[in-house]
Amino acid sequence: MVSIAEELLVEETEISDDDEPQNIRYDIMPYPADYTLRVIYEKWQSGQIVIPDYQRNYVWNQTQASRLIESFLLGLPVPQVFLYRDRSEPGLTVIDGQQRLSTIARFYKGEFRLRGVNSLWNGRAYEELIEYDREILDDATLRAIIIRQIRPDAYSSAYQIFHRLNTGGTPLNDMEIRRAVFGRGANDFLVRLNDNPDWRALLGRPKPATRFRDVELILRVLALAENWRQYGGQSMQNFMNRYMQVLDQADGARLENLSERFAQSCALVHAQLGDKPFHLYGPLNLAALDAVMACAMELGDSLKSDLGAAYAELQSNPDFIAAVKQNTSHALEVRQRFELAHSAFGV
Repeated sequence: MVSIAEELLVEETEISDDDEPQNIRYDIMPYPADYTLRVIYEKWQSGQIVIPDYQRNYVWNQTQASRLIESFLLGLPVPQVFLYRDRSEPGLTVIDGQQRLSTIARFYKGEFRLRGVNSLWNGRAYEELIEYDREILDDATLRAIIIRQIRPDAYSSAYQIFHRLNTGGTPLNDMEIRRAVFGRGANDFLVRLNDNPDWRALLGRPKPATRFRDVELILRVLALAENWRQYGGQSMQNFMNRYMQVLDQADGARLENLSERFAQSCALVHAQLGDKPFHLYGPLNLAALDAVMACAMELGDSLKSDLGAAYAELQSNPDFIAAVKQNTSHALEVRQRFELAHSAFGV
């Protein structure tokens, strides 16, 4: 039987969200580490173990937490956790195992007493265990599989690893995974743009989404504004991954330029099209949004003065409607709606 660590090293075929196979090689090195609980607690306290901000909060009840600690005291096997080590930032990011790691830290900090366990330990906090049991617990080990990024540009491989190991009760969405894989610079930049009041009015949502789906829309708009002509056989997911890497490596001047263009486009489109102009058939239509917003960013001063009339023209075009209703991430539909939007909005 091939272990997960070995499997992650082999070349294989990825099936994208457009069902288009691509050959990829993971530029990632997984390796095991058996940490004692005392070491885990020390790493937690020093900030070396990082719970990403998109992860769900601690949800285990006292009984669940107590059973985990009892398993360590009894020497029973406990499932391994998965951690990610980025080349550019210190610490170990938790991919899978937040509840187990949090429980260990909480017990060492005295935040709960054991309940519903062997009478030797029932009702006791860590400091109330006899010295022998504290030593048993301190020396108990939890295996961690650490995923280490080998090449600095190996973000695509890291992204696929997160998809594979995303085994929690609430699976991460694509943008949450990107927030773990890519550096803080790109993430913070997109979050700042997401607070733009004109953008929020266009979405029809005064407050940011809890799981960054509106942030992902900004990434999509920026990627297409700069590269829609290069959009080909890859999935939209991979297309945005590559652009996230561009943002992650961009200097301050480029980010400032993008920020200004995005803000100007949001203000202009909102002023002329009003609130929620992309809710064509009830819910927000992502394809209509990306075509209009990305073209507005790209065209800039070459936009027509009357965007309302241009948008009405688009909505009356059956080819545009077809391109925003079905197969909206396929290359043909992307190119068709962008060419039509350019024709409608350009001077």
